[in-house]
Amino acid sequence: MSNFVNQAEFARMQGWAKSYVTKLKQAGRLVFDTEGRIDVAASLDLIAKTDGGARPDVSARHAAGRGDEPADDGEAVGELPDGIPYKIVSESKKAHYQALQAEADYRRRMGELVEAQDVAAAVADTVITLRQSLENLPGRLASELVGKGLDDIRAALKQAIFDSLGEMERNFDRRLAELGEGND
Repeated sequence: MSNFVNQAEFARMQGWAKSYVTKLKQAGRLVFDTEGRIDVAASLDLIAKTDGGARPDVSARHAAGRGDEPADDGEAVGELPDGIPYKIVSESKKAHYQALQAEADYRRRMGELVEAQDVAAAVADTVITLRQSLENLPGRLASELVGKGLDDIRAALKQAIFDSLGEMERNFDRRLAELGEGND
């Protein structure tokens, strides 16, 4: 038969903070009777079933801290539902991320990867150069355009814009080459 208690008693019985029991309640992980009391056995069962894969080694360590069952020798204990020990999964994840890091390092050395902030700086530098070039067009062309016809003005503006875009392209190519050389 189940034992029914209020939230404060449940927290005290389990050695938990009241705020943790409140979080369990908000997450729908507690079972209540019609009078609003916690069904201890049913709630503990629901918490265990919805713990999101809590690691038994961590649970054992916390239990040891509360003075309950002593923790094991520090090794990860327990298994996932499919029977794979936690320690093997942990080592597998570690090896996976080390392999990803090694691949990224290799691709960086080969010039296939560059740091995002370096690319952002190159783009910003190129955009600033283009902006300055375009902002200087009126002052640079004004004296040349005085007294010219509409077709000559259009041609001069078109050439000045073409030159500015060409300079932007060369600047960007130069910056990208510098980034590629920095990876060697």
